Amino acid sequence: MSQQPASFRDPVPNNIICLAGSDEMLRIGPDGFWVRGQKVPQDDREALAVYNAFKQWMAWMSLQGNT
Repeated sequence: MSQQPASFRDPVPNNIICLAGSDEMLRIGPDGFWVRGQKVPQDDREALAVYNAFKQWMAWMSLQGNT
């Protein structure tokens, strides 16, 4: 089996995980959001933290040629 570059993975149902290489950059699940393995507190800055992590992931993917 050939190994393909992973950008998303779903090892747990109803979770989306954005990877930068083999490192988890952003995880979205039914119980919250995680940025680089740290749960994002649910407060008035939550959306900004998730947006920034997703934007960084998109930039990383673009630099890797995985668009």
